[in-house]
Amino acid sequence: MEIIKLIQSISNPFFDMLFQGITMLGEDNFFMLATAVVYWCVSKEWGYRLGFICLTSAAVNQALKDIFRVPRVIGEEGIRSLRLHTAGGFSFPSGHTQSTASFWTLIMLHFRKQRLYVTGAAIILLVGFSRLYLGVHRPVDILGGIAVGWGWVIIWNYLDRVAGIKGKAIYLLFIIPVLTGMWLFSNNQDYYKVAGGLLGLYLGYIIEPRYIRFRVEARWELQVIKLALGLTTLLAIRMALKHVLPDVPMSHFVRYFVLVIWMTIVMPVLYTALSRRFDRKSRNEEHIHL
Repeated sequence: MEIIKLIQSISNPFFDMLFQGITMLGEDNFFMLATAVVYWCVSKEWGYRLGFICLTSAAVNQALKDIFRVPRVIGEEGIRSLRLHTAGGFSFPSGHTQSTASFWTLIMLHFRKQRLYVTGAAIILLVGFSRLYLGVHRPVDILGGIAVGWGWVIIWNYLDRVAGIKGKAIYLLFIIPVLTGMWLFSNNQDYYKVAGGLLGLYLGYIIEPRYIRFRVEARWELQVIKLALGLTTLLAIRMALKHVLPDVPMSHFVRYFVLVIWMTIVMPVLYTALSRRFDRKSRNEEHIHL
């Protein structure tokens, strides 16, 4: 408590805005949009990998919170808490910090570039610090989030690279326990979000390469259209479903399942159609020029 109070002694309106912005780098909106951009425009394989790492890490986080049931510091005397809508449920370990640690650890271990080590470590520490400044976590929650997030990626890499469990096998190894956990953590809405998103991502992983096979590479005009159309519709669907569906755990499962299916299957179908139209237009222009 004294550490949190010491950190909050520097509070002012500028820092309030700054650290609320920084903490958003550890929220599901950021990871969903980052994964979507990578999946649509950079690499489908990396999009799936980032998505599965973030979602399975979040599932572990929600399970640990339900097991330890550590109350938050919100409401404690002398503690000022901000951005409360991102601080539901229990406290240990910090979900924002753990997800950030998993995301950036995966990137750092894969690319092994000094600038990414510095960038990743800085973002992990800043997100963790922001949770303390905002008065929604204890230092032990932050340390636990970093440790579990880092460790989860190490486990994933071990299974993938050393144990040789790859492709559908490694995804099934995690998705089955996560879906089973819905019965164990039936009152945890955040767990249902993760389970719905994970099932949607797995179906996309199965269906897209077999029936759609959209191309990541495209002319810059199409890439701009991809991002504008894709990100706008993702956010619109997210908001619409949140207002339409009742506030019960299964609704959160359905909402995130639909969002990820839209990202991995529906948008690739639209992109493929757009790509073919652009290709036809380019061939016609070349023919006219000749």
